[in-house]
Order: sequence, then structure tokens, then C-alpha cells
Amino acid sequence: MPAGVVGLDEPTAADAAVSGAKAAGLARARAAGFPVLDGFVIPADASVGPLEAGRARLRSAGTGGARLAVIRSGIDERLRAEVARAASDLPEPLIVRSSSVLEGRGEWSGAFASVPEVRRHEVPKAAGSVWATCFAPEVLDRFDAAGLDPGRVPMAVLVQPEVSPDLGGAAIVDANGAVTVDAVKGSPRDLMAGWVPGVRAVDEHGMLVGREAVDLMGEACLGEVVGLARRVRAVLGANLVEWAVHDGRVLLLQVQDSVPGAVPEPVAIPAALGHPFARDLAVMAHRYPGPLGEDLVLGWLPGSFRSLDTSPPPGVPATDGEARQLAARLTAQAWAEPAAQAMAHARLVLRRLRSDRPNEAIETLRELHPVDPEAAALMLGMYEHRASRAAAGRRGRDRWEPLLAGVTALQGEGYGGLASVGGIGAGRLVWVESPTRTDHVRPRDVVVAQYPLPNFSPLLWDAAGVVTVGGAASAHLFEVARSLTVPAVVGCPIGAVVRDGPVLGMVDGDTGRVAVLR
Repeated sequence: MPAGVVGLDEPTAADAAVSGAKAAGLARARAAGFPVLDGFVIPADASVGPLEAGRARLRSAGTGGARLAVIRSGIDERLRAEVARAASDLPEPLIVRSSSVLEGRGEWSGAFASVPEVRRHEVPKAAGSVWATCFAPEVLDRFDAAGLDPGRVPMAVLVQPEVSPDLGGAAIVDANGAVTVDAVKGSPRDLMAGWVPGVRAVDEHGMLVGREAVDLMGEACLGEVVGLARRVRAVLGANLVEWAVHDGRVLLLQVQDSVPGAVPEPVAIPAALGHPFARDLAVMAHRYPGPLGEDLVLGWLPGSFRSLDTSPPPGVPATDGEARQLAARLTAQAWAEPAAQAMAHARLVLRRLRSDRPNEAIETLRELHPVDPEAAALMLGMYEHRASRAAAGRRGRDRWEPLLAGVTALQGEGYGGLASVGGIGAGRLVWVESPTRTDHVRPRDVVVAQYPLPNFSPLLWDAAGVVTVGGAASAHLFEVARSLTVPAVVGCPIGAVVRDGPVLGMVDGDTGRVAVLR
């Protein structure tokens, strides 16, 4: 193999700093004897100049200008000649695939493009096109969410023969050794992109479930894919593989370390969260979240929630001292106690409300006295002003989300789907029609979409959950969710409920259940 490019059989190909995560994983698999197609790598260092050119043009010329700058920069003549010689050893057509140093992390699953149906002389141009996807709008959103500079993350390029598979899909090995296989007829591209659901089989130590997958693949082929996934896990430590069947042979297209799904433990939901007033408390806590809501609002609002107009008031500027002084006065009214004693009492009861025995807290908060409505409206305005000025960035799970999840589980309207990523999340369920129209999505919303498209990935960095009506559980978007520990459900018929506007609800990624509060 000529110098400059790196063949998959060369020892340096297994170094992710040289070959990027995707190519390095396949190089290790090929060296271990797994069925990986031959190929070569344009090393990550070759992308430094083109990506810097794109970075320099991004601010002045936008995403289109940045991508054009990358493509025009290209690779130098010496490396171009070496690519031509390496490509001459491979049968056409070729596929030119991204292999970023980031792609070993699940949150970058499906981020970058591949260029199919490439002729040998077109490989340098295709490599430029792959690098240019670092500056595509949806990828820039993902870089922004991750706090990374797109011009400073090198990307290698993997070149292999392109095949037309008879079957393809993904397989993942869970923490207990069970293998889940998702399969589709033909190329797995649309399955991984989230457009088609495919069929699923689960092999748990010889106990096979999934008639449709068996009918599509045949037991022998399915068994071979299951065995391949288990051997990759045992030899390479990677628990997620993408595979294809071509001319009767199972091929390994990609290996990746996936965040293992934990075995769900039963979660006991206190029966008291089925109380109608617990529903009001969950709504209040969601509307006024975090320490700010607890300090300024939740200590007095329960006694006035049904009598006040709590629609979002205009923001009222106030100092921290002014806001806390008014909150203390309102809390004293609600509890009919001196301010200091009332504030301490409120903090204790709110803490108990979040415990596994919220019964007494619910009853206590039900008995709070109404407060002065004009002072209450002023306080809510102060809260809105301070909340709107809070620092941007990833917020993380709010301490009240488990309360909303528990109330919704007991009082909400349930819908079934397929569990994809474990965990429980709660918040506003918000319909997202297109990856380019997301201004209405807030931190800690549950993102609901028709299909699990990779372009929705930037929304998951601070989401409470993700639900899709169609698609497959093995789609790249759910690997992003798994890496970011965002609960996910696929194949849930909830679109009609959410399309008309956000509703409060919860997503249970362990059971595949979604529930909404009407």
C-alpha cells in the first residue's frame, strides 16, 4: 500500500487518531478475522487543512460557503496520486465513508455523510464532500450542543468496495448477553436512518423470539448474525454491530461500543400520586421548575393555584432581595406562620413531596391558605423575569421530573410502543415536524416525531425523552439517545395527541409505555 494512505490491514489502521473511530474499529475486526471488506483510509491528518478552510469561511459565508471552501481545498497532489493507486486495487463502485475521531461515541451516530457509487477517479472529490458535512446545518447544531468546534475535530475517510446487500441491519448485545437483531430486506441504510421499522428478533441464550425476522432471514442466517455479534463482543469488546448479507455471506459493516442497556428494576410509584391534587402539584412543579421555582413560588402557590390566573405574566424586574422578600411574605400568608418558620416548613414539606412517602405532604399542601392575588401576580412576574434571564446551556434533569412521571403513570392516558432506550423521563411532549423547525422546543421537553431521523439529534442533548411514531429501535437517533441517557420509545401511535399542541406526559423506555395528562 502506498505511503500516505493506510490500508485496513496495516497495524496503524487500528489507531483511531489515524483512521478515525469507524475505520479503526473495522481494522481491528479485520485483523481478528471477522468478515470485513478490504479498503483503505485517507488519514485524519489530511482533513486538517480543508476543515480549517471551512472554519475560516463559516462566519463570513455561512454553512454553504464553509462547505464549498472544504471541497475546494481538497487534498494535495501527492496524496491524490497515492489515493488513485490504492483505489486501483479495489473493485468499483466504491463507497467513501466518514470516519471521524468522534464516531466512537454514540452521540455522533449517523452525524456525517457517506458518498456511495463512487468511481476510482472520484475518490478525492468524494472525500472532500464527506469532510464538508462537518459544516452542514444539522451537524453544526450537533457540534454546538456538544460545545465543540467543527473545524478542530479531524476526520479520516474510509474507502471500501460498495455492495448491494440482500439483507442488512444491526445487532446489539445487552448486559445479560441477549442479542437483539433488527433486519430489513436490501441495504440497511434506511433502517439506520430511521425511515423504516424493519423486523426484530431477540436471541436470549438460545431462546429465539421474532417470527417475522426468522421468516425474512432464515434461522441459519439469523443464527450467524447472532453469533457474529457475540463474537465481536467477546473479542473486541464492542456490543453493537451493523451487518449485511451479500451473495450469501454475512459482512461486518461497523462495530461500535454502545452504552449497555441496564436491566430495569421495578419502580414503586406511591399510590398517593394518584390523588387529584397530586396532579395539580405536578403541573405547578413543571411550570416553576428547579431551585428558583421552589424558592420563589412552590412554597405558597398550592393554596391559590385553582383561584389564581397563573398564565405566564409579563416579566417584572426585581433584585434578588426583593423577590425573596415577597416570596417570604406570600409563604407566611399561605402557612399562617411567621415568615422564617413558614419558609422552613415549606422546604421540609416540598422535600417530603419528592420522597417515596408523599402522602402527608400532599395533604398539608392542600390545606394552605390563599394569598393576596395582586402580590401573587407580582411574584409570578418576578419569577418569569428571573427565569428568562437564566444562563443558557444544558439544564439536566429537574428534581421534580420524577413527581411528574409518577403522577402521569397513575393518572395519564397510556399508549404502547417498543422500548428502545431505558429510563423514565417526564415533561412537555412536543411534536417536531421537521429538523429545521425546532424553535418551539424547550430544555427538558420530550421530543415526539414521525421518524427517528439523525437530524433530530441536537435536540437530545437536553431532552427528557424521545418518542417516534415510526422507524426502528436500531436507528442512529436512538444510539445518540442511549449515549446521552435519554429514554426513548419507538412505534408509538401518539402523533395525533401531540400534533395540536404540547401536553404533559412521561416516557418509559424500559417498558415502551408513553402516558399523557389531558
